[in-house]
Amino acid sequence: MAFIGYFAANERLTRIKQISGVMILFCIAIIFPVTQSYAVQKNEQKSSFAPRCFTDIESGIFHIRCDDVNVNDLTVMIEEEIKNFPIERPTIDTLTIRNLSIENGKLSQNWINTTSFRISRLQIYTANTNSIENKAFVGYAFEKLRDLRLDNMKIDTIEEGTFEGLQSLQLLDVSRLEVNHINENALKLVAPTLEILFVNSMVLPFNPTNLTGTVELPQIHAIVMSGNKMSFIDSGSFAQISNIKFLYLDYSEIENIGCGTFQKMILMKRLRLDRNSLTTLDPCVFGDEIIGNLQTSALNLANNKWNCNCDLDWLKQLKISNKVFDEPRCASHSDLPFEDVNFCEAA
Repeated sequence: MAFIGYFAANERLTRIKQISGVMILFCIAIIFPVTQSYAVQKNEQKSSFAPRCFTDIESGIFHIRCDDVNVNDLTVMIEEEIKNFPIERPTIDTLTIRNLSIENGKLSQNWINTTSFRISRLQIYTANTNSIENKAFVGYAFEKLRDLRLDNMKIDTIEEGTFEGLQSLQLLDVSRLEVNHINENALKLVAPTLEILFVNSMVLPFNPTNLTGTVELPQIHAIVMSGNKMSFIDSGSFAQISNIKFLYLDYSEIENIGCGTFQKMILMKRLRLDRNSLTTLDPCVFGDEIIGNLQTSALNLANNKWNCNCDLDWLKQLKISNKVFDEPRCASHSDLPFEDVNFCEAA
């Protein structure tokens, strides 16, 4: 339910509405009615909007949104907002920051430095970062953080210590980031609690191996890696993951997938490989046990460049047995549906 609920709260994940044939996922923008506000004028440059924070309190749920703020002013602005909360030292259910300004480009330790409030969900949309300092998320405010979203930022390296301090993190969303390097232990410190991972539309070519292939992630059950540039998925990309139920690799220019890549995923309910550049797929990618236990409508395979020959006939049989959700077609046979082609007959 947390997986579906997160989609429902974020407007930029519309294409993931296809999570199953029987679910309808609505992408609803989070709206923050202006009940209180606090503004500080920018000194360094003129802006059409003054930096400000808005508070919404409804049925005991606390939301704060801050726009066009300087990181040096942020803690004071939020503390001013929580003066209007009915309880002391509250937990902010969602803190959304848009257009965060950082003078040196480094999100440093103590960028939010307070013992006045904690944050449950933090969303940063656009910041002029070039790096995130180790222990940037260490501190009282982050001790109960469950959801973290970093969107449209530049981070030279995601280090082993980047997410240090997030001992309660269940959902991590890093989307539209420009990242040059990902340390092989980048998720080590959040691995015991992490359940859902989004890595969407990364600016540079992306190899998932360092992020999800080297550290055991025992709790993770959903990974969405859509809209990336990763032509080859090697067999070690998900080697440490066995409890996954939802894996999305769509829109990612994938041409080849290594043998054994999905062989540990015995609980798989949905695997999206649609809208890539696949021409063939060896059954060794899954292994006999996974193929035999695939659930109905578990696979999305459409909009690839399938070369429908006898070696791929096993995939046609999965479609016939209703293991494939969508309607893959044969690029080698005038774009005909799988069911209309004799895979073992020359085109």
